Amino acid sequence: MPLRIGVDVGGTFTDIVCFDEDRSELKLLKVPSNPAEPHRAVVEGIARLLEQSRLSVEGVHFLIHGTTVATNTLLERKGARVALLVTEGFRDVLYIMRQDRPRLYDYFLQRPDPLVPRDLRLEIQERMLYTGEVCLPVQEEPARRIIRHLGSLGIRDIAICLLHSYANPAHERFLRSMVFEEIPDARVSVSSEILPEFKEFERMNTTVVNAYVRPKVGEYVRSLEAGLASLGVPSGLHIMQSNGGIMTAKTAQTHCVHTILSGPAAGAVGGLVLGRQAGVHNIVSIDVGGTSADVAVAYDGHLHYAEESEIGGQVFKAPAIEIHTVGAGGGSIAWIDAGGALQVGPQSAGADPGPACYGRGGTEPTVTDANLVLGRLNPEYFLGGEMAIDPSLSRNAIREKIAQPLGLTLEQSAEGIIRVINAVMAKAMRRLSVEKGYDPREFTLVSFGGAGPLHAMKLAAELQIPRVLIPPAPGVSSALGLLTADFRHDYVRTVLRTSSQITVSQLSELCAELQVQALDQMRHESVDARNVVLLSSVDMRYQGQGFSLETRFTLPELESSSSLGELLKRFHQLHRTTYGYSDEREMTEIVNMRMTAIGKLPMPEFQRFGEGTLDASDAVKGSRRVYLDEELQDLTVYERERLRSGNRVNGPAIVEQVDSTTVIYPGQRLVMDEFGNLLITQENVV
Repeated sequence: MPLRIGVDVGGTFTDIVCFDEDRSELKLLKVPSNPAEPHRAVVEGIARLLEQSRLSVEGVHFLIHGTTVATNTLLERKGARVALLVTEGFRDVLYIMRQDRPRLYDYFLQRPDPLVPRDLRLEIQERMLYTGEVCLPVQEEPARRIIRHLGSLGIRDIAICLLHSYANPAHERFLRSMVFEEIPDARVSVSSEILPEFKEFERMNTTVVNAYVRPKVGEYVRSLEAGLASLGVPSGLHIMQSNGGIMTAKTAQTHCVHTILSGPAAGAVGGLVLGRQAGVHNIVSIDVGGTSADVAVAYDGHLHYAEESEIGGQVFKAPAIEIHTVGAGGGSIAWIDAGGALQVGPQSAGADPGPACYGRGGTEPTVTDANLVLGRLNPEYFLGGEMAIDPSLSRNAIREKIAQPLGLTLEQSAEGIIRVINAVMAKAMRRLSVEKGYDPREFTLVSFGGAGPLHAMKLAAELQIPRVLIPPAPGVSSALGLLTADFRHDYVRTVLRTSSQITVSQLSELCAELQVQALDQMRHESVDARNVVLLSSVDMRYQGQGFSLETRFTLPELESSSSLGELLKRFHQLHRTTYGYSDEREMTEIVNMRMTAIGKLPMPEFQRFGEGTLDASDAVKGSRRVYLDEELQDLTVYERERLRSGNRVNGPAIVEQVDSTTVIYPGQRLVMDEFGNLLITQENVV
């Protein structure tokens, strides 16, 4: 009985999915997160799910986890005390940053302080040229004195970023060996391994971020591994990366910067897989949890990737799915600002104390409280009835904090909270769709997370998205996305040569070196070379440009060519498509060589639902009064577990299930497909 388990830890709930490969069955569980000791919710939740499902722990042969430990460490600035070793003359790169300004004309703009204070940014006498030639060797004795000084201060987390180490890492490696000689228990992050790419600030800050979050991530992973071992879980632990791929727990402890968007990436991958399964390739996915909403876009079946990311004002370059996150979730707190306007979020009630209705001492009104007051949530069936919630506490919180100060009725106040939070989420969706040049009318909205289906239809109507897909288990779809991911590692090597300065053979040789590195990494992670797919590309630009375009090719194509003509042709076409023009007379420059290694894992085959008729009356479980479109209406309530493929439901209606609730508005139609997805269309019902 081989079992796969995916675990996604959110700010409010920890979601666990177990897939039984023999029966093609999914078992799911949501448990409250434990912010103080997040690994406990994971371990206890897995034990509970296996016990409830009468499954043996010995059957767990694959376990993957999406974590927010690195993200929270960076946001809360609760990381390690880090020292930074730099080339002499470059200690202030972290402070100088770049010439871009988030608000161009704001004279009072305050940038976040560097993660390393100036007194711990120490200069090493050495110099490497951009060609990789040694200009000045590392001056060993002065360097040792600096390292001994750090040891005397109790510093154990050290980042090393020397000038042009991407071209020749010898000095960084030599310096690291000295650190281990002087401070044996040090944790060292080296830029030539974390980000072997040019641009000094980005490379330096990415290395610092890795060192900053490393102790917290390491401690968490070790605690989680110990907890899983105590359960007798035979599988090793795997971690989701920001790029949507899998890495081993061992790699995650040294390359922590790659886990910063681990949790949201799982949702993006899950949305893509669910859309593909339903035959949809243009997707806007939104994962609405208890604390935040994560938006991602896939066009023509491919997710978008960001060149760099920013969390808590800290810029870092690590391959990552392009995700826009806003503080909009079920636990987002409603409040009135100084001007008397209603605001919702980004502050969240989290898991402790949680929304007022949880009865754990929370007194602030939240989005969950508003949905409960409006009748959209069933207080007797929250988490399938396992968790008791009290509507009277929600009414008291909204009445005291919102309705009375604004002079509104209870229902008007609750509806106002929903409209405000919907506006926040719609803005996030526009940022990755309309503002990127995409027409939302050509997309399908894949909505999940425990709160996603409550808001999906209004969000789709706002952006004129014609169809919404609600997956079978929306409340745990991020955890489900973990089970559909493959191993993935990205490699980069800076080239910085014009197309006339590099030959096909030189480029082929560099590509082959990256290929060896990629296959070696996959072998260490026990991935069969026959299951590895290698994707090659170069970052190209016209000489003098500040930004480049990733241009794909294959190694056989390159080796069979006598010149770079075909590669240049692809770049010109890509430039024309992206910017509307190209100039084949301009000199081009190859900035970086990139390679992505994907270790394919078997895709879970999900159970198909029995075929039914158009009539969904067998799934009716009752009716209730719901405040919808500014009036109370009697809505039919359906039990999702009793719906069958082909069943049709005309709005307005409510569909309830263990982990979520779907609201269907007048003029909308729901059809259930063979995979159990709810497909809801916006056109008028005929």
